[in-house]
Amino acid sequence: MGDILDQFDELIADEASQLEYKHELAISAFTNAIARLMADQGLSQSDLARRLGVSRAHISQLLQHKSSPTLRTMVQIANALGCDVVPGVAPCGFRPPRLFVADGGKTIAGYRETTRPIKAFKGTFTRAERIAV
Repeated sequence: MGDILDQFDELIADEASQLEYKHELAISAFTNAIARLMADQGLSQSDLARRLGVSRAHISQLLQHKSSPTLRTMVQIANALGCDVVPGVAPCGFRPPRLFVADGGKTIAGYRETTRPIKAFKGTFTRAERIAV
């Protein structure tokens, strides 16, 4: 068991591996948000593909993490769902629950309004109008 933990520690210590992990984590957060929005709106992969003018297979590959969307593709997908992509940058070690996809002021299931401050970084608070739940 110790050998496996040592290998894992080495993998995590490797900066390139950390960057790959962070990349995959961000893509996963985005695709999970898109899947939730599709379910909330009752959209199939085929429906979303038609809105975007791409194949259903392309959408399937994105949602299964078999291909990584560019920022342009992320914006196009969010736009097709009536949303915006809201990228953010946080200090290392801060783990937001997911990449936010804002609904542009509309009420969509899976979102809730809040006016309470949310603790975002050590000792500081950020006010959010809408947050994904």
